[in-house]
Amino acid sequence: MGKFSDALEKSEKEQGNSQIKGEKFNVFDTLKVVTGDHEKPPVPVIRKTQKKLAPGLVTVSQPHSFEAEQFRNLKTNILFSSERGAPRIIMVTSAVPDEGKSFVSANLAVTFAQSVDEHVLLIDCDLRLPTIHRVFGLSDDAPGLSDLLSGTVEVPDVLYKTDVEKLTILPGGRIPDNPTELLSSKRMKNLLMEVESRYKDRYIIIDSPPPLLTAETMAISRQVDGILIVVKHEGTSRNEVKEMIDQLDKDKILGVIVNRYDVRLAKYYGYGKYGTYYGKK
Repeated sequence: MGKFSDALEKSEKEQGNSQIKGEKFNVFDTLKVVTGDHEKPPVPVIRKTQKKLAPGLVTVSQPHSFEAEQFRNLKTNILFSSERGAPRIIMVTSAVPDEGKSFVSANLAVTFAQSVDEHVLLIDCDLRLPTIHRVFGLSDDAPGLSDLLSGTVEVPDVLYKTDVEKLTILPGGRIPDNPTELLSSKRMKNLLMEVESRYKDRYIIIDSPPPLLTAETMAISRQVDGILIVVKHEGTSRNEVKEMIDQLDKDKILGVIVNRYDVRLAKYYGYGKYGTYYGKK
């Protein structure tokens, strides 16, 4: 897995060089394949691309909105959540599907990349229902984490630069038949350990499946520094949240995010024009 860190570092340096020269680097079009110390010519890694970001990425499309401001507040709370320092690997999960965890993961990753000097790596570990690739305009057949863990692709084939400076994504990839085995594998454990140990200046945001429905989330949770729980306002029951918390390491839980909450009162602070629900699709 040493190649993972090498490829990640190299791609970030390339982005930095392109910005200095005033060029616009876009990983959706091309990505360099790195093999050891040698470099091959750029090759396309996506057969079908879409450069339009999803409307749900409010931190990019509506940076001055009430929703975007809440993500900045969330980032600040995370940075000061522990006397031991900010958690570097953060898992975002929910009790049941359709709570908005991918929405939170993507926008939180953008917020960190926009407001701090460190780079951010966003990993889609929901291999049963991957979503992150669509948020950032990649096609459904884009190779990702499942392909990497299966050994069918090389590291550079699954790291994608975004139009957000300092943000790299590792999408879920093609839906596998054995997601639990892949995410519980030693290869996955080594991947997270290497990124954390070799790069102290990077935040890793992980979009993970609901632990009540899948076994792999528990394996991932053992490798992270902090856990964010997303619940849908008037949609997630107390029992579901309690059952989920009982399965996780309570010392790692950073907090609970209430999604799709009625924010009409926000109009009194000048935010009313941005919609009725936080996270509304």
